[in-house]
Amino acid sequence: MIYEIAGLKLDMEPKYGRLIRQSESYRSSGDPVMIVKPDPRDAVRVVMERPSEEEREYICCSAAFCRNIVEHGRFFLHASAIVYEEEAYLFSAPSGMGKSTHTALWRKLFPESYILNDDKPVIWPRKGQMMVWGTPFAGKTNLHVNQAVPLKGICFLEQGSENEIRRVAEDEALALMLNNTWRPGSNDRMNLLLDMIEKVVTQVNIYEMSCTRELEAAELAYRVMKGK
Repeated sequence: MIYEIAGLKLDMEPKYGRLIRQSESYRSSGDPVMIVKPDPRDAVRVVMERPSEEEREYICCSAAFCRNIVEHGRFFLHASAIVYEEEAYLFSAPSGMGKSTHTALWRKLFPESYILNDDKPVIWPRKGQMMVWGTPFAGKTNLHVNQAVPLKGICFLEQGSENEIRRVAEDEALALMLNNTWRPGSNDRMNLLLDMIEKVVTQVNIYEMSCTRELEAAELAYRVMKGK
């Protein structure tokens, strides 16, 4: 079955409900440039008590997709991507640390905003403009849109008692990005990934933010990342 995800036509054969449902809006036709075939070893790396076959398929196809896209000039970031005023803002944090909570504040503050992807948006470092794609691999919330949006900024979150945000230097940004994406085992793929990340950190503002779960956190993040 042919799907088009992040601008790439791929062959994927989901068998179970979750991935079938989440991939429906990505159905396409034509010749695939890659095959997404689940590797059962990927499920072992995920901390989960007795995952169902449906969950195993979702995890393994997601991992296979994230590995293969590096060779096609794209990479994913573990983040929640929200779109406001036709620009994408990515908020990254370890699982359970509040990235989805933060973008939920944006949705409350800016009702016309929407989630492009709530777990694995794909960054496409195009020449002249960075783009972000939604994917069907959207985590527990299943919030995703099959669309490409210009990337405005990336922010790495941690929980705090006050709201503070700062722009990070390129070397810090590189380390933060690497810690929140899939790192290839081969030198060739790693070089491709590093080249893409370098393009992002030299063209897009990257931030770190210590934040609360109050609306003021979203207000501050927007004001600083927008450049107001």
